[in-house]
Amino acid sequence: MKKMLMAIAAVALLIGGSSAIARTEGVDITKDGFKDTTVTIQSGDSVTWKNTDSASHQVMVDNTSCKLSLEPGQSSSCTFATPGTFKFQDPTAKGAGFTGTLTVGQNTRSVSMTSSRSTVILGDAVTLSGTVSSKQAGENVTVVAQSQGQPAMTTQLATTSGGNWTLQVQPQMNTTYQAQFDGANSTSSAVNVRPRITLEKVGRSRYLAVVIAARSMAGKTVNLTRRSNGNWVTIAQKQLQSIARTNTTVVTTFSASVNLGTKLRVFMPAEQTSPGYLDGHSNFVVN
Repeated sequence: MKKMLMAIAAVALLIGGSSAIARTEGVDITKDGFKDTTVTIQSGDSVTWKNTDSASHQVMVDNTSCKLSLEPGQSSSCTFATPGTFKFQDPTAKGAGFTGTLTVGQNTRSVSMTSSRSTVILGDAVTLSGTVSSKQAGENVTVVAQSQGQPAMTTQLATTSGGNWTLQVQPQMNTTYQAQFDGANSTSSAVNVRPRITLEKVGRSRYLAVVIAARSMAGKTVNLTRRSNGNWVTIAQKQLQSIARTNTTVVTTFSASVNLGTKLRVFMPAEQTSPGYLDGHSNFVVN
C-alpha cells in the first residue's frame, strides 16, 4: 500500500486563461467645434466623441444609425461596419468647426497563428505564436481557447518586435485556439489531448494504473495489455476508482501473472476517454 501511495504521489499534473476589440478613435468636442474634423478608421472600428465643452452637443453621422446626445463631460461611441465616406456634424451648433468627414476603409488588419503541437498528453505545453499585420510592438492580441463543452477562455498579450507574439498553453482537454487582433481573426488551431496515464509495478504480479484528467474518469474501463508478436493484447480490464479528496485522479490495480520480460501497459480507448479526450496509453513496464 505504501508503495502504491508513493506511486500515485509521484505522478505530477501540470495544468496551465476576453474577445478581440477593434480600434477606437477619439474626437473631442470643444466650444469651437470638433477637435478633429477628418477621421479615418477601418471597418469594425469605433469612434468615440467626448463633449469637453460646458454646453450640450449632439453628433449625427449621415447615412448611418449613429446619433448621439452628449451633456458636458459625457462621451459615447459608434461602431462602423460598412466602408465608405460619411459626414458627421452637430446639428445644434453653428460654425464650420462642427462638421467633419469620417472615412471608413476596408479592414485590412490580420493576425496569424501556428501551434507547435497538435496532440499532447495532459500537462504538456504547447506554444502558440504568430504575427500581426502592423508589424509593430505593443499591439494587443487576444487568444481565445474553446475547450470541448466548456466556456471560452481568453488571454490578452502584447506583441514584441516585428509584431510577433507567443503564448505557452497547457490544454486540459481537446481545445481550439484562435488569435484576434483589432477585429481580425486568425485561422483556428485544434490541439487534441490524451489523459495522462501511468503504470507501475507495486508488488509481485501487482500493477498500479493511475489516470489523470481535468474531469473525473471514475467508472471508466482501462485495459491492461501485453506485448505479443508486435501487437498489444488485452489480458485484463478494470474500472477506475476515485482517490479521496480529488476526482481528477483515478486509479485501479491489476493482478497479472506473466512471463519474465513481458512488456505491459495500460490502454484506454476513445469510447472510454471521450468526450474531450483522445484515447491514451501509459508507459510500459517490464515484468
